[in-house]
Amino acid sequence: MWRGSPRETGSLGAGLLLEPPAVAEVYECPGGECGLRVRACGELVSASTSIVKHVVELLGGLNVDVSLESPAPLAVGYAVSAAIALAIAIGEGSRRGWSVEASAAVAHEAEVLAGTGLGDVVAMVYGRGLELRLAPGAPGLARVESFPVNAKTIYSLELGRMATTEMHRALGEKLVALAAPRWQRIAENPNLDTFLREAREFSVEAGFAPDWLREKLDRLVSRGLVRGWYVKKRVAIVVPEDDAAGEAREELEALAAKRGLRLRRHRPAGSPLSVEPCYSSFM
Repeated sequence: MWRGSPRETGSLGAGLLLEPPAVAEVYECPGGECGLRVRACGELVSASTSIVKHVVELLGGLNVDVSLESPAPLAVGYAVSAAIALAIAIGEGSRRGWSVEASAAVAHEAEVLAGTGLGDVVAMVYGRGLELRLAPGAPGLARVESFPVNAKTIYSLELGRMATTEMHRALGEKLVALAAPRWQRIAENPNLDTFLREAREFSVEAGFAPDWLREKLDRLVSRGLVRGWYVKKRVAIVVPEDDAAGEAREELEALAAKRGLRLRRHRPAGSPLSVEPCYSSFM
């Protein structure tokens, strides 16, 4: 939802927040050479990457050293760009005495300007479990509600890479038209089963789910092994039935091996973003 400014711009939507999280460490570097060491699933993220450039430019430079490790790769669908923006903005903002919300607003603005996301930052700042974005914009303007996810384990299958900018170029307004009625139905009955049903249909309509994947996962649903699934950009999220998680995992491992895909195990996030100060003294 594009509005008058990047901070007012955002999306209405819904999603699952998953763990393990990305973890960042930030240190002051007064008089020294500050740096960024950002790794996503072991792969170094360049300082020239669009989201990094935009957040540093909005901050007017860095006076902190930022080290971030993400357990998931960039440009797949895990919202890693939002985690990167938040780590840099909150790290520098804390040195300047800003609140987490004020710092996160800079991260949101950077995401909008870079074209990498419209709602991931606010989801991470405010949400947990199943998050529902009810008003668009940056932290401080957006409104997010969260609902419990009664699932012990969630799996992801990585199908490849797709930048958010590429997705918007290819699909444009089609995404908004497809998503709006499904978001409304989730908002009317916000629970995991409603979300999975609507997200699955959206994935198919938007062309994110290839036929071979849809047929396989639907068979697992019909067999009572999987509760539901959907695809966000190029990552498939699969929620197994708790009492059939072992058999579901075996089926997904076989599929991943056959197709050369990466299977990851997650759990629903029980809390939103957290910031913990750490103080050191030297003698």
